[in-house]
Amino acid sequence: MWTTKNYNKSDKIFRGAYNYYRNDNIYAEENFDVYFEKKENSYITVAESLARVATGEMLSIKVEYVVNKEFIPTYVSIEKNMGKEFAKEVFKYVTKRNHILYSFDNSEGFHHEEEIITAPRYHIATPQASTSMLFLKSKKLDVSGKNSFNVLSTINQWDFKDSPEFKNVIVERANLTTEKMNIDGQNVQATQFKLYDGEADFKNVKEPPHIKVFLSQHGGIPYMLRSDDGTKIQIKYFNNLNKDD
Repeated sequence: MWTTKNYNKSDKIFRGAYNYYRNDNIYAEENFDVYFEKKENSYITVAESLARVATGEMLSIKVEYVVNKEFIPTYVSIEKNMGKEFAKEVFKYVTKRNHILYSFDNSEGFHHEEEIITAPRYHIATPQASTSMLFLKSKKLDVSGKNSFNVLSTINQWDFKDSPEFKNVIVERANLTTEKMNIDGQNVQATQFKLYDGEADFKNVKEPPHIKVFLSQHGGIPYMLRSDDGTKIQIKYFNNLNKDD
């Protein structure tokens, strides 16, 4: 068991999978489950992706992502395995100090730990599509303008290179109405957003580089993410198990 605990099947509200494409070729797949624990008032995403890298080895990435009722992360772990390589990053929110306790461990026995000061509302970036847009649920959006969010991200892979840093991302709703999408023969309604780097040049560039996000109506889970470089992440299947919906 690589998660902090065994989650009850009765608490599972969503499950699904993504295919990752580059120029129409699938290079990775992600499977995810989302739980809601009433006692803790928390949403938990448990996701695992597999990809074959250029050397032919399989890269496994496992993510456990816990947010509170306001969709602020309280615990995030990112575990990577490839051959003999192993690395794990953990982010724990410390309520009393309003800090994030960050730790990094790898297969060579290296351990690093530090505290990171944080703003009241933030997001923690992971490699998984299922958790990529959870921050949209953390505050009310200006549907006619640009919205800024604080995202904590890291460049660390198999070795510790630097401390995680907060960066701004800008989100803009592309259309005021939803649009139809066909997912595996099923017609669904999606809301399209544009995701920009916080340093995007809006003054001199009519349309700065961005990621197109087609968001579902359920729990901040995207149906599709697409960039201009030929990368596309698209839902393979998605099941809503929430009896209250």
